[in-house]
Amino acid sequence: MTPEDRLFIGLGAAVLLLNLACYIQLRLQKRRWSQLHMPLNPESADLRLDAALREAQAGSIVCSGCGFENFQRVIFCAICGEVIGKLTKRQRKTLGERPAVGDQRRQQRARVRKEWTRKVDEHGKAFWYREGSTAADARFPGWIIRFRPDESTKLAPLTTQAPTDIDASSPSAGVEVVVDSLARRLEDDVKRNKMQVLDASQADPIESLPEYTDSTTVVEYRRLIEHAHQEFPTKLADFITRVLGYFVHDEGVVSRFQIHRESLLSDSIDALASLSPTQVRAPIRVEFIGEQGIDAGGVYREWFLLLNEAIVSPDAGIFTCVNKEDQTFYLNPHSRHDIGEHHLEHFYAAGRLIGRALLEGNVTGFHLSLPLLKIILDAPVSFSDLQYYDPDVYRNLLWLMENDGVEALGLDFSVCERVGDDMVIVDLIPDGRNIAVTDENKLEYLDRKFKYLIFDSVSEQLLAMFRGLDEVIPPELFMLFDAEELDFVLSGSDEIDVDDWERHTKFTPDLMNHPVRQWFWELVREMPNEYRRRLLQFATGSARVPLAGFSALTSYDGRLCPFTLVGLPLMDDGFVRSHACFNRLDVPRHVNKQHLKKGLYAVLETELHGFTIA
Repeated sequence: MTPEDRLFIGLGAAVLLLNLACYIQLRLQKRRWSQLHMPLNPESADLRLDAALREAQAGSIVCSGCGFENFQRVIFCAICGEVIGKLTKRQRKTLGERPAVGDQRRQQRARVRKEWTRKVDEHGKAFWYREGSTAADARFPGWIIRFRPDESTKLAPLTTQAPTDIDASSPSAGVEVVVDSLARRLEDDVKRNKMQVLDASQADPIESLPEYTDSTTVVEYRRLIEHAHQEFPTKLADFITRVLGYFVHDEGVVSRFQIHRESLLSDSIDALASLSPTQVRAPIRVEFIGEQGIDAGGVYREWFLLLNEAIVSPDAGIFTCVNKEDQTFYLNPHSRHDIGEHHLEHFYAAGRLIGRALLEGNVTGFHLSLPLLKIILDAPVSFSDLQYYDPDVYRNLLWLMENDGVEALGLDFSVCERVGDDMVIVDLIPDGRNIAVTDENKLEYLDRKFKYLIFDSVSEQLLAMFRGLDEVIPPELFMLFDAEELDFVLSGSDEIDVDDWERHTKFTPDLMNHPVRQWFWELVREMPNEYRRRLLQFATGSARVPLAGFSALTSYDGRLCPFTLVGLPLMDDGFVRSHACFNRLDVPRHVNKQHLKKGLYAVLETELHGFTIA
């Protein structure tokens, strides 16, 4: 064998070895990639908290429009909608046409979210610090509320016995007894406790919290104030860590609701209100009467979604849409007329529902008005916040403040409201209907009307809501957030990032090389956002993405449960099917994209209510 032959054979062997090494590496990479996207072991202990901690470790990206510290993975600012970074071509195609910059009104609101912050002085005393108030706000303090015993009220001693543990699925007689007892206790509660509206600069920011006089607890409260100055992903992980400590994991405390779809709101209000303080922090299972669905979490998520839609409907009489442009809701001041004498039970249950959303990491799907968010946080409400409650009223009052000659308007110290078919006059001060508004007293008029609209008109409803909310979420935990952050935690984002969705999707081995998987994501990207929301609801039971993105999808017990595509043999109808408890879609292995689209849109263009396998 000549040297040239040996060289040729050596080079050939080297090429073969190199090709073999590349082939092995490619196979290992594909295997590793496939393993990463295989469904998780059902016994996985990865929890919602793990996803939040990963987001916190990844850090944040600050929005140039409003200064909010967003998750690293986001495309748009969660608070103001400003584009963060540069969109890829595929992202632009997925998201469609939308403004290049965020909403200026949202940015303006977001920029002043730090107007009021809790701080601790050198002596360890907490106080409210105000920064950057508007010219209008400079004439008024920020207001907070306190409910304190009314010494002038003479009532029989109020029992403090908590509701007994009952099965919420038991016949309605047991629930009615608890609800009637609760209604009487709430009515007594509002009679015994008088709401006081206080100047925030003169108030202790932690005075209203439980065990305020305990020195150890006060130290912890001050630590929470310090944590409130951290970036949002870190604060959210801190909040989840703390709130999960209050979740009751005892399987013996699971409550079971039997709900009629045609009376979903009233059945749900009674069921929520009848839970004991222990049950309200424990798992709930839901059965829709007359349906075959077995709730392993999916039916509960559907019930939660439907109840959130029902509770803000005009017919419910609990909330009212005060800002049509922003679609934000405030408590209904005329609920006694609209609902009846047991109206406080509805606000008590609404408070518990909001608390459970925070406890479980669910999003409500509706937005509370800015003043109500601040009241929940026990944060000062400023005069300018009225523009986010009712823009027209704010503009009118601002005109009064800035112009002279208000006597010509013929105003007095009263408001006239429609209650049902009647017009009712409410005095803002004693005999206010007979006291004219002048240039000399107009600031008092503005102050009185502001307090009436935001506080006085809904004092009973606020107290009842807080009673329910505080039984689920300890009030001190709200110190971590400002109003915009709480709105985001409660309501989530309307955007669905398909890249994030696909990146955190598992699939079965048969879809590894099948074109139906690629077709599926092409169709999702081509859909309008509303159809993506429908698909998400169909697959998971919720139309909104968790705050930490698709990596944080969970099952009913808080364990991470990724979105999963399961390939199936092609059957006659070719429809996709869902198992919402497990965030799973069964996808027939179609032979072309159009047939898959037909099978997918067939379920998206119908009512998505009801489960057979949940």
